[in-house]
Amino acid sequence: MKKALALILALTLVFALAACSGGNSNTPAKSDTPSSTPAQNDTPANNDAPAAESKSYQLTGTYEEEGANASMLNAAFLLNLNADGTAVADRYKFGQYDASDAATNPTYEASFLSGTWKEVEKDGVACLQIKLAYVNEDGTTSNDQTAYAYDVAGEYSFDLTFPVVPGMSYSRVATLSGGETKTYADANAFIQAYKKEFTAPEHIAEFTSENGATAYAQEDGTLLIFVGYDQVAEGKWNVDESGVTVSVAGEKVDVTNENGAASFTFSRDPGNGETVDYVLTCADTSALGSVEVAADAPYTTTVALGDQQFPAELTLGEDGKGTFKAAVEMAITYEKVGNAVVIAADGELEGYAAQIFPNVPHAYLLNADKSMLALKGAYIAGDMMAMYLTSDTDMTCDVFAYGFAKDGFTYSLNEDATELTVTGKPAEMGAFEQVWAGAGADVFTLDGVVATAKA
Repeated sequence: MKKALALILALTLVFALAACSGGNSNTPAKSDTPSSTPAQNDTPANNDAPAAESKSYQLTGTYEEEGANASMLNAAFLLNLNADGTAVADRYKFGQYDASDAATNPTYEASFLSGTWKEVEKDGVACLQIKLAYVNEDGTTSNDQTAYAYDVAGEYSFDLTFPVVPGMSYSRVATLSGGETKTYADANAFIQAYKKEFTAPEHIAEFTSENGATAYAQEDGTLLIFVGYDQVAEGKWNVDESGVTVSVAGEKVDVTNENGAASFTFSRDPGNGETVDYVLTCADTSALGSVEVAADAPYTTTVALGDQQFPAELTLGEDGKGTFKAAVEMAITYEKVGNAVVIAADGELEGYAAQIFPNVPHAYLLNADKSMLALKGAYIAGDMMAMYLTSDTDMTCDVFAYGFAKDGFTYSLNEDATELTVTGKPAEMGAFEQVWAGAGADVFTLDGVVATAKA
């Protein structure tokens, strides 16, 4: 548990540093409670009225991150502290690329948060006390917070905690800053200042679906899959004697090639537990010539670190050593297991590497297109067969010496992972029955990457 927490904290720092290098992005932050300081030890600056009615302020700021839901989360905030003591925060989701009139723009949320403000002294320092909340349809409030904005060289700033979903405690933080000068006269001026235009990644062909997905085939054989304006997956494409081939996150995908067109299905759970299928079609594949994959090119896939997906690269040397990269580069050793490799840290890892490496898969099935599929484990059984644990229960047996494999096996491991029990076999074994008779067993003893049939 402590390692997982340390990993998430470390990754948050990585994201923060990346965001800082990108301009006015804010550090992603998740919290089950508002991060603003609760009201205490503060009094009206003039010991009198709760608001300075002769003054008004305007503060702005943005929140930006990358990932599968970035277009829904990334936004600019316009906070007006009005002379009558009211506070109103509008949100503009610029990541959805709609710069239409604010009155009818579905990505502009007027009064997203609202409340009151006043000048106070907190711990003897003059500042602005800002109380905001989301107002529900029935008039009740949620996501209530009290924040304090302090004057630094004429500019006030504070961290605004905003809900990812109003009414829920899961939140993000955006830093807002400004002063008495009103930079934006109205919502439309604000939209025009923060609007963005979508730029598609460089590509030589597109696969599109009727329900909003696009796969961009890049010249180097990379396939970037977007749903709306968010990149949700990465894969590889190639052309061989059968036509266009595709793999996503290292797993081969069935592609239909017919009359110069190609199509495949990409499935995704957007986070609500219901799988959405996207049938992606390229009507004219003539632009897709055969891709030359460099012999020394790294194998690639994506791995989950915390709640984020990171591209991962594996480079293998000829001496049993190599490098593995996911957020940071790590020195590794590896053992070949049929068409897979099992990796281990080369020496003692330090810093982020020491936190990341224990949390990524250590076995990968290597594909000809230089993609790789993360495995739960890989073991040699006999002289010619390897067993790949593709999930917590599913297993593939690969007769790597002759280039054919058989899916449909299931397995279980004992508590200390020293014994593997085959719990199910494919209904149709066919010619594979002979291989299994020579190398298979009901129970295997595991030692490193070697699986020995238990007598």
